[in-house]
Amino acid sequence: MLRTISVALLCLAVLNTAAQTPAPRPVIGLALEGGGALGYAHIGVLDWMEEHHVPVDRISGTSMGALIGGLYAAGRSPAELRQLAVGDDMTAVFTLETPYSAVSFRRRQDRRDLPGILTIGLKNHASIRNALLTDGGLNQFLNRQLTGYNGAALDFDALPIPFRCVATDLTTLEPRVFRSGPLPQALRASVSIPGVFPPVKAADGHFLVDGGIVDNLPTDVLRRELHADVVIAVHLETGKMTASDIGSIVDVLNRAFAAGVALNEEQSKRQADLVLNAPLGHYSSTSYDKGDELIKAGYATAEANRDALLRYALPEAEWQQYVAARAARQHGAPGTLHALRVDGGSPGADAEVRRDLKSAEGKPITADSLHADLRAVEADGSYTATWETFAATPGEPRDTGVLVHLRGDPSGPPFLIVGPDVSASTSNISRGELNLRLVHQGLGGFGSELRATARVGYLTDLGGEYYRLLTPSGFFVEPQVRLLRQPVYIWADQKRVAERFQQNLEAGLEAGRTISNSLQIAAQWKALNTRWSLRTGSDGGPYINGTAQTGLLRISIDRAASNTISPEGLRLSLAAGAFYHAAGSDNAPLVQASFSRTHAVTQTNILGIGADINSYLRARVADPFRFTLGGPLRLSASSFDEYRGTDTMLARAGLMHRFAALPTGIGQGLYLALGYEAGEIWSPDHGAILRQNGTLGLVAATPVGVLTFGTAVGDAGHRKVFFTVGRWF
Repeated sequence: MLRTISVALLCLAVLNTAAQTPAPRPVIGLALEGGGALGYAHIGVLDWMEEHHVPVDRISGTSMGALIGGLYAAGRSPAELRQLAVGDDMTAVFTLETPYSAVSFRRRQDRRDLPGILTIGLKNHASIRNALLTDGGLNQFLNRQLTGYNGAALDFDALPIPFRCVATDLTTLEPRVFRSGPLPQALRASVSIPGVFPPVKAADGHFLVDGGIVDNLPTDVLRRELHADVVIAVHLETGKMTASDIGSIVDVLNRAFAAGVALNEEQSKRQADLVLNAPLGHYSSTSYDKGDELIKAGYATAEANRDALLRYALPEAEWQQYVAARAARQHGAPGTLHALRVDGGSPGADAEVRRDLKSAEGKPITADSLHADLRAVEADGSYTATWETFAATPGEPRDTGVLVHLRGDPSGPPFLIVGPDVSASTSNISRGELNLRLVHQGLGGFGSELRATARVGYLTDLGGEYYRLLTPSGFFVEPQVRLLRQPVYIWADQKRVAERFQQNLEAGLEAGRTISNSLQIAAQWKALNTRWSLRTGSDGGPYINGTAQTGLLRISIDRAASNTISPEGLRLSLAAGAFYHAAGSDNAPLVQASFSRTHAVTQTNILGIGADINSYLRARVADPFRFTLGGPLRLSASSFDEYRGTDTMLARAGLMHRFAALPTGIGQGLYLALGYEAGEIWSPDHGAILRQNGTLGLVAATPVGVLTFGTAVGDAGHRKVFFTVGRWF
């Protein structure tokens, strides 16, 4: 028996060696250069080489060259690579922020309340985040494409094509060559463009970024480590510098970075036996929408070097042997999950991961299922999660264990979110505030947090709340305090007749359950002390200095795809309770409801409807506690808070046509908007008033908020031109 096993192992070793070292022909190595979108040209070169039976026995790459080379080395065909380049898969890689659908209920509240232009980390000192883009989409893409090559013990010499990729070690300022380990993590480090993607923290604590800084065309790695006899290098030629290349600070920095890269490229080209120069001067490193053209340019480059390449072509029989040996070395998917390890997080975060992955035990390990299971621990923004597989059972041919790495943001928490909120319209007052929100996740345990908000400018609004998570299933308590000081303008027939001053000091407690990131049920009690005094004019109302209390039961549903313009989605908030012990007012029932629904009619057109109801059911309630209507997107043809009543209803319908898209997130772009608004206001002293208006405007939905510019025409001589920056109302 032992003799049989020994013979079998010897045969496997011979086959493995034969695949790695072709005989009697020379070993051909291919070095692929980094260059962002320009690297799509590598796909065309690979396509030509496959078509003409030119083998690739070794492959090395940096940055985009590493990504294309790594996928090819793992068994992806040029046709599959082309589909990735021109399809939608790459689009999700470049994201400015975590998708709205993936963040927690409270982070959704932050994005709706305060779209921030800037987020400042305050962990050690004030600092902004270390990259323009998030890496969640990139990590998910790599894990999905390379699930079978995510093992901790993976030897890159055992890939279908032996492979190396290069990153830059910021700790040592030297190249880091990846020879083994999880392939997705190696590629993630190599493509980490400084300032664009966050650096990768390696197992030894070093921080890694794009390898192009030190070795953008790793021909030396092919000779030194992979022992290639023939080295073919693919060089991505860019155009000569023009005046526009130094037109901004970013352009100058980019050009200076290119100077250092060009130097190491020249040194690398001298070590190649054949350099394929791809002329790509009409494209840039960000031309990801030109994938098909770049692939064709790469194919044409190989064709231009036809004679030099064909000397290495194989006869049909030898080519089929080469293809078969390469296919035999492909890795299958991991097995079923039998063991789980977690590192890098707090005890609470580790426990959250173990709970979330409990249901995955005994099921096949897939990238999509793990991504879904790890979403909860990432949802509040304090951790990012990556994973790799390992052999949990000795002798098992497939990995059946998963190691999850939790990495906290080096700059926070706490975080400070900063953003503007501006509203202006003709023949009216203008409102402008600077919004600040401090968020400290994990204070008191994983899932708990302190959140403090300040709005200063036209008004002063200071508030704080401590969200205490009681159970992993989402039960919570949340004490709250708030101070509001603001001027209130009283209108009659579109004329300002008085100015009031309002000051509310509030304290309350909320308790309930956050069931998911789209559903919360809570009960809230609130007590407030209010001042309602007259500054100028005369509106006939009383001075009020007293207290009030409210108790509400609320259900909140948020199934939108974006916090701003959501192509598809539903938002619904229903609250019912009582208003009582209020100065100058009767005790009254209280009902509040808000609803919005959007639907993408086509890829560029969105139809939306919505309604808001606030009602004391026509009870007698004093003015400082009444509801208001009027202002942009709240009866846009009317003045700010022109109407005050104990019962208000607002209905909206609109059509938005997107005429320009931004490649930064769902729903972001430039829109032409056509809308209709109707509102009814009732109060004991004025009865019912119905107002209607139509609106036409331009809307820019951006990662830092929404800008609107429009005009509104309504009944009773109401018309306004308005402008807003900040929240989407």
